Amino acid sequence: MVYFISFYHSAQHLRSRSRSGFTLIELLIVIAIILILIAIALPNFLSAQIRAKVTNAIGDLRTIETALESYRIQYSKYPDWTKNLVRGIDEAHPNQIRFYRLTTPIKFLKSVPDDPFASFTNTEDIRQWGIAYDYIDCQRGKDDNSCWGHLWRLNSWGPDARNGWGGLRDFGVPAGCPRGAPLFTYSPTNGTNSKGDLTWVGPKDGRIKPYCHIRNGA
Repeated sequence: MVYFISFYHSAQHLRSRSRSGFTLIELLIVIAIILILIAIALPNFLSAQIRAKVTNAIGDLRTIETALESYRIQYSKYPDWTKNLVRGIDEAHPNQIRFYRLTTPIKFLKSVPDDPFASFTNTEDIRQWGIAYDYIDCQRGKDDNSCWGHLWRLNSWGPDARNGWGGLRDFGVPAGCPRGAPLFTYSPTNGTNSKGDLTWVGPKDGRIKPYCHIRNGA
């Protein structure tokens, strides 16, 4: 009889425990495990996003390069980028205006692509330049050094979400390469989320010596 009562109370205790669910300690352990998994997975997820944007930007820059070279074949020069040479489109952002001649009247580009790294959280740069890639041509002896000794320069903001003008914003108009170059350009070898623009350049300008050797897509 005593054995039966003891067994009955034990069964009641187990049923009561099962109904009560997790204890506080068990719940805290589960939460801690979840937080650890998030801490491990989140950086990998963010890095994957950045790598995808880099791939997208490099593809866009290659497409624009093809359009620039097609324009040069058609007109024996690269398109001008200055805003004051285009009438009637002052409502557009400066960076988008710079590609006007690649879309009108001949569509060397179907449309002006958006820079995937142009961030609306950087309100100052968005207001001044918009979300298109940056383009500068350095023909006819103007802005010789703005292209690092090349005939034109393109750049994406890069993962730091800042338009660095292809490195000029931090180093000024260069005489060849600044010390430490090409660290001013983005490179995944410096870290997936490292600073610097994705800088893309055209052919070497023979008038500029020395010039800065930049590997497109490196």
